[in-house]
Amino acid sequence: MSESLRFERPPVQEVTLAFMLQPMGRLQTLDLAPLRVEWRADYPQLQEVAPLSPWNPSDRDSVEFVRTGLSWPMGMCSFSTESGDRRIRFQQDRFLLSWSFGEGAQEYPGFQVLKSELLEKFTQFSKLVHEATDIYPSVKRVDVQYVNLLPGISAHDCMAGILNGWSSRSTFPFRKPDYSGFRVHYQESELDANVAVLIGVDSVVGESPSGDFVDSAAISLDAEAVVGEGYDYLATLESAHDVLTSAFLEVTSGEMRAKWGESS
Repeated sequence: MSESLRFERPPVQEVTLAFMLQPMGRLQTLDLAPLRVEWRADYPQLQEVAPLSPWNPSDRDSVEFVRTGLSWPMGMCSFSTESGDRRIRFQQDRFLLSWSFGEGAQEYPGFQVLKSELLEKFTQFSKLVHEATDIYPSVKRVDVQYVNLLPGISAHDCMAGILNGWSSRSTFPFRKPDYSGFRVHYQESELDANVAVLIGVDSVVGESPSGDFVDSAAISLDAEAVVGEGYDYLATLESAHDVLTSAFLEVTSGEMRAKWGESS
């Protein structure tokens, strides 16, 4: 997670780092065609799908059906590695880098590695955007998302553990549910009032060390931070990540982190 928090066997399953942009209505997919050549060696898989809804509530009100004669909206372009462990996605109002753990995927490379790649690819993207539209992308918000898998710990017992601070052997006080879910949202984190945090716990099927499938919990940590006028969006990204690192420490126990090979 942060430079001061490392694990030999991190429980991280998915990471997404995102720059949410001022919509660029003039941008079209062909403007960014050179990226297909520049990224082919590392990201050979290319897909273009329908764009996601605008991230900014005020922009959603302006969405309308495409009428005859209007420009077709730019789709969501997705570049991925051969193994599918990394993806770069972009459209007119966002730029995202995602990493996920799966068959053939490398171990979690660490936040700094992913951040450096995000910046490198976003710089290339920005250059082409400027050449095509005469403007540079404007980052208005940064998003950071982590999903951590806790094999063999059920979601309902995980919820009980978080609520009592893992102060004892935590068990759910009712009969075993078919599904458990848990959400806590803070509009302002204690570390940075500009960062909003969402903590979630969900039931998933995980794999035990022996290879058996067992009921497990997935802990998701999401942070959003608005980039103020004149503020450095990379510093904002770092701050959002620091907030999630603190949240991760709050929702896990020292015993868990020792099993994951925590070092500092």
